[in-house]
Amino acid sequence: MELTNLAIQASLSCNWKEAIKLNLQILRSESNDIDALNRLAKAYLQVGEKTKAESAYKRTLKIDKFNTIATKGLDSIKNFHGRPAITSQPRILSSAFLEEPGTTKTVSLTRLGDSKTLGKLQPGDEVKLVAREHCVSVTSLSDHDYLGRLPDDLASKLRSFLKAGNTYQVWIKSVDVIGKPQAKQAVKIFIKELHRSTKYRHTPSFPSTEKLTYAAFTPPELIHSEKPDVSTPEEDIESLGLSEDKGDPDSDSDNLPQPMPSDDD
Repeated sequence: MELTNLAIQASLSCNWKEAIKLNLQILRSESNDIDALNRLAKAYLQVGEKTKAESAYKRTLKIDKFNTIATKGLDSIKNFHGRPAITSQPRILSSAFLEEPGTTKTVSLTRLGDSKTLGKLQPGDEVKLVAREHCVSVTSLSDHDYLGRLPDDLASKLRSFLKAGNTYQVWIKSVDVIGKPQAKQAVKIFIKELHRSTKYRHTPSFPSTEKLTYAAFTPPELIHSEKPDVSTPEEDIESLGLSEDKGDPDSDSDNLPQPMPSDDD
């Protein structure tokens, strides 16, 4: 599993100290990785490192001044008192966000709803699918606020599944709306099939359309001549030039890797 996926899983599993280490490793090679900076900030906040969290969020906004997650993160820090209680929700999401061929799909919504409504969303928020006459809408779970629609080709298929009794669980995967014109706003959701109706018990909701190639059956050593990276996380962190306190894994991050200059600077 690639480093980014490991970092995501560490966060979703509430393994915050591991998340800090992994995201620092990512930032060592790509200092402008906004997603890694935001994950790092959240992990710092969860272990009580308010100042470091604020620094990471501000670095995100230096790269992307309209970044929704960082903007909300800084707002949450203003009301932050102590170390927040860890709920069971991230543990549920840690398995829910795993891609499973045929039963999961990441989708970009179309015909998005009101920007103010979308601006309240956070990655990990649960939402729901609603089958309409000619489309499938996505609404908030509690207030039933309209968020957007599924693309027409997917909606035409899922409408039949939903009406037949298929059930799905849906979460917000990413939100990018604040400060952007409507044409450039984006909301992605993650859909997971929970139950198939009797009518469609042998029909996967999201069949794979990828064609297998000969390379897929060729041993990796015959395709790639590069040697695998066998360095340990400790070696990677050392190469960042950061001192590591063995008693507290998150103390190795007093100084974040400096971002590359952005056009806004």
